[in-house]
Amino acid sequence: MSLMENQNTQIALDDQLQRFIEAEKTKRHFQELVYGLTDVCWEICMDKPSSRLEPKVHKCLVNCVERFIDTTNYITNRLERVASSMQSESDNIE
Repeated sequence: MSLMENQNTQIALDDQLQRFIEAEKTKRHFQELVYGLTDVCWEICMDKPSSRLEPKVHKCLVNCVERFIDTTNYITNRLERVASSMQSESDNIE
């Protein structure tokens, strides 16, 4: 194998490894969100231990998750708009 082929193979492997690492980071971040959400909603909605999930608790958990998702989406969209407007302003300055 020539030096050029070896370098191309190494670059391809580095790119593949980088994509794998990014995918794993994304998975880890999602899992952290799920665990955090579970803890928060469980503390809010569970008032006493029970052998089954009562309808009131189920409704509370669903509502808690939906509000969390709504809030996360709102914050994400807002940050994207702020970043976009800052980028537009910096483009106008140049």
